[in-house]
Amino acid sequence: MTDAASPPVTVTRCAPDALLRLELWGAAADPRLPGVCRAQDLAEGRLLWIEPGAYMLRGPLGELNSASAMLTAIAGDDGAVIDITGGLARFRLGGPAWRELLTVGAVFDVENPTFGPSCVAATILHHAAIWIDVIDAGTADVYALPSYAQELAEGWARAIERLGA
Repeated sequence: MTDAASPPVTVTRCAPDALLRLELWGAAADPRLPGVCRAQDLAEGRLLWIEPGAYMLRGPLGELNSASAMLTAIAGDDGAVIDITGGLARFRLGGPAWRELLTVGAVFDVENPTFGPSCVAATILHHAAIWIDVIDAGTADVYALPSYAQELAEGWARAIERLGA
């Protein structure tokens, strides 16, 4: 049972970061690239596998050039780096019920015990494409198109009221 003063989950819209998409056309063999459905922290930021042959790097806006150079080196002649800064909104979900919150309107089993820290999943939530990045046992980042951000935030606020009841 959660304390009535604190919600079982909090949702915070994060400040914008630099976002770079790495698209690879050939086989990826660089050790800096995370495995399928995984994320890892690098000096340049957090690198997420987002779909076959595609990765997303989130890092500080001030480090955009160095992050882009690192990804360009990985891409070589078999890929491209695209600046998608501003192309996704990021929310930080925290607390013991973040997984339960994502089951409201979703089609992905976030309760799977193997879906833990550094796991990434792409799914649909309330008809919007999202990417879930599990940061640690009590925290996940959710990426969504900015056009759906307000609707998601409002839906989560309603769901949190029900979860706290």
